[in-house]
Amino acid sequence: MPRESRAPRQGGDRNWKAIAGVVAGIMLVWFIITNAQQVEVTWWVFDTSTSLIVVILISALLGAGVTYFFTRVRHRQSRLSNDAESRGEERP
Repeated sequence: MPRESRAPRQGGDRNWKAIAGVVAGIMLVWFIITNAQQVEVTWWVFDTSTSLIVVILISALLGAGVTYFFTRVRHRQSRLSNDAESRGEERP
């Protein structure tokens, strides 16, 4: 069968997604291994020794939480002002 007459594969983009997932997984494992050393962390009221990766993950989660919170607040304010405009009210 000639190449031109074959139908294109439906899952053609799955290959690069799978490869990207494997590469990301390998990079994540490498990142965890290279940052496995113990570090001294000063919290507000106590000091502790923990793995650096834990500190990085906590920081990332806090940053994502703050970003999510402020995005929700901005979205809510925008939605409220759009609702007021649609009712013919002045913007606060």
